[in-house]
Formats: sequence, structure tokens, C-alpha cells
Amino acid sequence: MDPLFAIYRSRADKLLAEFWAAHLVAAAIVGVPVALFTGLGWWVLPIALAAACVLAAVELAAGERRLQRALVGAVSGTSDADSHPRLENVVDGVCLLVGVPVPTLAVAPSSAANATAFGRRSDRSTLVVTQGLLDALNRIELEAVVARLLTQIRDGRAAYLTTAVTTVGFPALLWPALWPLVQARTEREASTGSDFDDDAEAVRLTRYPPGLADALETMSANGVRTDAPRVTWPLWLADPRADAAVAPDSLPDYRADLETRVAVLREF
Repeated sequence: MDPLFAIYRSRADKLLAEFWAAHLVAAAIVGVPVALFTGLGWWVLPIALAAACVLAAVELAAGERRLQRALVGAVSGTSDADSHPRLENVVDGVCLLVGVPVPTLAVAPSSAANATAFGRRSDRSTLVVTQGLLDALNRIELEAVVARLLTQIRDGRAAYLTTAVTTVGFPALLWPALWPLVQARTEREASTGSDFDDDAEAVRLTRYPPGLADALETMSANGVRTDAPRVTWPLWLADPRADAAVAPDSLPDYRADLETRVAVLREF
């Protein structure tokens, strides 16, 4: 197993363990007083624990479905990737190079130029690009972006970030107004990597840094701000705040503005 994949897998497992433990502790906090002070008996406690397990499983499944809707949009508003043969051809080729299974492909109907990959399992991931990105990038730039996303799938970072967003960030997936309550922890989990590290992994694979640099420049020129909820922002290739209109110091530490990322890539 790749060391980086093992690290991200371990961190994702830890988040899932904390998620399940939180539900069991909450059930015990409720179940013990009920058993002691209502006269119902201790049989209440195992029922409460079982209910907590069911609730946790439902929340995990619902979280990934909500994340998919948030990133891709409603099914009726999502383009079939089969209608974009250039994208399908590029992804197939880069998957062979990276050594990962071909992910599910989707095109989000957004004029922003951005992309993301998500899924709690690396062998069942989804790669999403916006229509704006497809319209803006040439083939070399698109290959660089796809390589960037597929290396995140290969290394387990996409699965880890998906786990963080669907567990720690679950309340904000249900109700975006709750984002301030989970923002600090969600972004702390996301900060285990950085845009610079992920960009470097991609260009080590393609061996052509100008491809990704040109892609990021094109994305910046076209705008990267999507309508997706803020809880999903750690998953995007370019932070939706990272366009030319946003001050670099307004981004979290693990994210960088596109101009700086391009400058670093030009030095490779």
C-alpha cells in the first residue's frame, strides 16, 4: 500500500470512528438517565445504542448523497458525460497513466471553470467538471486538471476530504447556515495537505508543469466561484474564493490563490 494512501486512509478511519463514537455516547447520555429515573429498566439502553447506530448509518449515506447533489446539482441539471467524448477520452487515458479505476463522470451546468473529485472509497469516486471548465480549457490543460484530480483519488486524499465533509461537516450539508459552527474543524481536517503539494504530485505524473499552470491561469480568467455550499469548498480544485477578486490572505492556510500556484508551477 502506498504510504500516502495509508496515511489518508488512517485519518479517514479515525474520523469515522469519532463519528460513530459520538452517536453512541449521545445515546448513552440519553439512555442511562431514562433507564435510571423512569422505571423502564436497563433494556432501554441497548435500544438507544442500536438506534444511534442506525441513525449514524443513515447520516453517512445521506451525507454522501447530499454532497453529490451539492457538487453536481440536481440530476435533471447534470449533463451526461457520454455527451462529452473529449472528457471521457482524456479521463480514460489519464486513468491508465495514474493507475486508478475510471471514476464516474459528471458535468455540472455552471459557467465557473472548476472541478472536483469525491467519494469515500477511491475505487468508487466521482469526477465532476463544470461546463465552464470544459469550454475554457484546451486538451493539454484538461489533461493536467484531470491528472491533478486523479492523483488525489489515487493518494486517498479525495476519500479523506469526502469523509471529513460528510462527518464533521454533515450539519452544514443539511443546513448551510450551520457552516460557521463546523468551519474551523472541517478546514483543520482539510489542512493536512496543501494546494502546492497536490499540484506537485500532478506534475510529477504528467512531467509537464506548464499544462497545469496554463489551466489554472485560464480558470482564474474565467472565474472559479461556483454555487456549491461553502462546506464543499475544500474539495474543489480551486477554492471558490481563490479568484482575482479575493485577497490571498482571506484563504485558509492550506489553500493558495491561483496566481501564486501558477508562479510556483512556472518555477518547476
